[in-house]
Amino acid sequence: MHKLNPNIYHGLSSESTLGDMARHLQSLLPVEIPVNYPIKPMFTNIEIEENIRNGMVALLDFMRLFYGLLAEISKQYDKPKPQSRLGKTPSIAVDFPFIYHARSILLNIGYNSKLNDNVLSFCGIKTLNPIICCEGMEATTKISMPKLISCIGFLNDCGMYFEGLDFDTPSHCMADDRPIEVTYPDNPVVLVGLKIMAVAQRDLQWKTKDEVFLRCDYHALASDLRKR
Repeated sequence: MHKLNPNIYHGLSSESTLGDMARHLQSLLPVEIPVNYPIKPMFTNIEIEENIRNGMVALLDFMRLFYGLLAEISKQYDKPKPQSRLGKTPSIAVDFPFIYHARSILLNIGYNSKLNDNVLSFCGIKTLNPIICCEGMEATTKISMPKLISCIGFLNDCGMYFEGLDFDTPSHCMADDRPIEVTYPDNPVVLVGLKIMAVAQRDLQWKTKDEVFLRCDYHALASDLRKR
């Protein structure tokens, strides 16, 4: 039976490392995604059902890679916890900002881009700056350009490429409206899953605050599955 709003922090503390969080989130991913399940019309208006199902399977593989690689090199991105956080309930936003920022970037890519011929395209790196809260809404704060570039570099290590960005350009010169195209050559249909799950997180979860994106929860695409 699918559990609504599972506690993504269960077994973790504010002293847990970024690697601990990455391994924990990886353990929350579905073991597999069914080959056939009903999909809400709001998603089939974006893509056909077959591509959505294939995209979700591909996204699941990507998220496994994402968490696995992050766990391996987490010390590169982890930050020491301030004394004021010790003993408090963990929070992705406060205790694991790298995951929080990378999640926001992926949601911004999926939600704000156009999908065409295995490419997600949008205009301007500033499209990626908003921080997306757990309920799917935009926060008042933004991701700084250095942190944005760091996250994009990690996504590039995961096989996601950003055409139109020049990482040799000073960050203050990158904030224009030039077209950017995101591709994933290893399995292009992953971009369908990314777009669908970004829409599911941002348009459907603002009331329940269910973190469906980080768990790659295909149940969010079909409400009747939640009753099983």
